[in-house]
Amino acid sequence: MQKQAELLFAIATDAKHPGQSVNQGAVFAVSGVSKNGFPYGLFVVADGVGGLKESNRASQTTISKLAAHFEPIWPRLTAVSEELVTGLKGELKKAIYDAHETILAMSNGDDDRMASTISCALLVGNIAIIANAGDSRTYLYRQKQLEQVTSDHSLVAWLVQQERITAEQALTHPYGNVLTQAVGAEEKLKVDLYGQRLYPGDWLLLCSDGIWGTLRDEMLADFLQTAVSPQQISPIIMEAAQDNSDDLSLILVQLPLTK
Repeated sequence: MQKQAELLFAIATDAKHPGQSVNQGAVFAVSGVSKNGFPYGLFVVADGVGGLKESNRASQTTISKLAAHFEPIWPRLTAVSEELVTGLKGELKKAIYDAHETILAMSNGDDDRMASTISCALLVGNIAIIANAGDSRTYLYRQKQLEQVTSDHSLVAWLVQQERITAEQALTHPYGNVLTQAVGAEEKLKVDLYGQRLYPGDWLLLCSDGIWGTLRDEMLADFLQTAVSPQQISPIIMEAAQDNSDDLSLILVQLPLTK
């Protein structure tokens, strides 16, 4: 069996609140090639919910729970199949809910409340399983077109869906930071799952609202159109988002072109 090339990726994170020494955003990425020759990877962006005292702990806990959950799974990966994908969907959801329960247990009343967004992509072969809670996003870039795969769990996203405000108005709405879902925020958590078939040359962009809130989708698409590699373009995107005072976190993943 011919061994496929590993996934190409780059990660970046930066605290942008004036005077802030703690970054509430966290990123995690791991990739490899299975014994059967297909690439796999787990890519996670978690962003602590602003206004809650311990949310940097929430984002780090979310990351660590997912990393630990999947570490023993990688060596057991077999041929890509519908059964494998279904099983991995369940594992991803289980890991997120485990993080959710852990963060709830860590919270100690209003003084130590904490919560985190999550947007993550679990890749096996040419299949991506994408999960989301909150307003961190996952985008797919294919053939010069950028598509937002995930839906924001926020008040303004709901208002746009109800046609009470426009998407443009949502970008500057005074309640733009009000979330309807986040890991550890409330007892009940709703996690959205998406399945996405990928093709050689496709890109995934996972990012916090500090990125997409500063750089419109058209700008992100322009950056990716000129990209040579994730390592080359990620610092350029981060630099372009510096005007925002919010934390910045992103992961770029590229499926290698077939030879």
